[in-house]
Amino acid sequence: MSAPDFMKRYFRKKIDENPSRYSELDRIIEKARLRITTPELLSNALFYSLIAMIIGVLFGIAISVILRNSYGIEYVYIGGEVEFWKVQIAISLTFAIIFFGITRYLLLSYPYYVASSRRSKIDSALPHAVNMLLGMAKGNVPVISAIRFIAENKHLFSELSTEFERIVVLVEMGEDLESAMRFVAETTPSERLRVFLENFIDVYKGGGNILDYLKSKSQQFYSEKERLYTLYSESMQIMAEIYLALFIVAPLFFLIVLVVFNMMGSTALSTYRLFLYLVLPFGSIMVLWLAYSLTVRESRGYGKVHIEAEEILARTSQKPAGFRFKKTRRAINALKGFLLYPVVEMPYMISLRHILFYLLLPSVVFFLVFYGRMEIDYLVFTALLAFGLPAVFFIEYRERLIKRAERELPEFLKQLASLNEAGLNVVEALKNISDTEAGVLSKEIRAVKRRIEWGELITSAFVKLEGRIRSSVFQKAISMLVKAIEASPSIREALLVASNYSELEIEMRNRIRALMSTYIIIIYLAFAVFLYTSFVLISNMLSVFVSTEQTQITATINLEDLENIFMETSILVAIFSGLAAGVMGEGRIEAGLKHIFLLGAVSYVFFKFFV
Repeated sequence: MSAPDFMKRYFRKKIDENPSRYSELDRIIEKARLRITTPELLSNALFYSLIAMIIGVLFGIAISVILRNSYGIEYVYIGGEVEFWKVQIAISLTFAIIFFGITRYLLLSYPYYVASSRRSKIDSALPHAVNMLLGMAKGNVPVISAIRFIAENKHLFSELSTEFERIVVLVEMGEDLESAMRFVAETTPSERLRVFLENFIDVYKGGGNILDYLKSKSQQFYSEKERLYTLYSESMQIMAEIYLALFIVAPLFFLIVLVVFNMMGSTALSTYRLFLYLVLPFGSIMVLWLAYSLTVRESRGYGKVHIEAEEILARTSQKPAGFRFKKTRRAINALKGFLLYPVVEMPYMISLRHILFYLLLPSVVFFLVFYGRMEIDYLVFTALLAFGLPAVFFIEYRERLIKRAERELPEFLKQLASLNEAGLNVVEALKNISDTEAGVLSKEIRAVKRRIEWGELITSAFVKLEGRIRSSVFQKAISMLVKAIEASPSIREALLVASNYSELEIEMRNRIRALMSTYIIIIYLAFAVFLYTSFVLISNMLSVFVSTEQTQITATINLEDLENIFMETSILVAIFSGLAAGVMGEGRIEAGLKHIFLLGAVSYVFFKFFV
């Protein structure tokens, strides 16, 4: 629902009368690339703020009625006796003003938020784009074709593709490349992209060497990226320390306070459970969300495959047109294909939904067979282990295969480059490499060679390879290789650029993982301290009090309730500590599953059999 037209006309008139007053908002909307005009934004902000004001009035009336009915208030003393209906009006107006102000602020701040978000995404993708431009320039790809490639691959370059798409659109509309790039440089929210485009325009306009410029910018961005990764690791260290202090040490402190209160006869269990099930999860999720937003993540999606096909119409039978099919057979074939997919495909092509049936079947059967024969908590724990352990094994095995393929990629590209320099074309070079290579990547290389021998285009075969191994390193390197193959038969320089990029990216990622592994160890040690302290409190202190003759102090201590509280706290801490280890240590939420199952299993076994 949009604002009425008379509001848009009003703000359009206001802007025409004083355009300088709204120039900043115009500029931010353009930087955010929002498909909305300034009059539309202002009218929508006013329209929805008025709606929010009405909601605020109703909310204030509801609050005041609840207060009046609950406490029977007729008069309020504020320096004198004031009738409650006047206070009711004041409460309603206050909420109306608050709702109006917040809604207007949020709507008018939205372009600033989008521009800021786009700036960070552009800055993150720019080094990869420069490496891609460098590789394609060495492969003799024209500048506008290289820019168009980046514009078409948003899954690789995120918001940077939107900026380059604006250049392509302006060129197609008749603008020259220099003017189009200058317009984007003036309207982009990224300062780094603005400087890059302005310098690129100077080199392009002055007839300079674009290859040398792109090479120097690539080296500059790599050094800057190394500093950014250092800053990122320092930020993750701070987040890990905050998490340890607030959500491992703090629950332990509250447990100790809870024990002391119970010794003094206080009933604080309900209050602590409120903290346990509300404050601890909410605070942990907020800290983990902040850490995850700072994480350097990689895309695991498919690349875009454009296949051109020609429709051929020919009569192949004298039977009347039409077809018949059996719905039951089609459903059976679809189910059989789904169930056999994990068996016939490589693990890095399989997601959890493909093997969910095989993961759930043992745990569900176990639960149904032993239901009523085992304690319910032990039964649930065992069923979860039956589901979780194979899932964790599969995820880790899949990641190891992908990382092994990434490590083999630079060497494959270097061999391809050397064979291409020796005079072999890409097809002949692939045949030689596939006969000698061994490893995860060699299976995919042989599949690429087989597709080419069957008549498929070499670029299409490589694009399918990019889609099979879902890794940002493969996406960028293979995309660069495909574009270079389309432009020139001599692709040695492009292959070397892709190889160097892959090596640097893998090396940087391994350095960060090695640095953050220290904090995974610290999280495990802190959790071990948590369990040991719980054991000391329950076994050495509370048990002594309960076993002695009851007094006025010890009569209120319920050891079983306290043990349950300790176990519930430890399991919650195990869940969020596992997530923290996955996010901060490897930058992936699913990487925390193995930590969750390990810490959770240790917690349950510890309290069930040792406490």
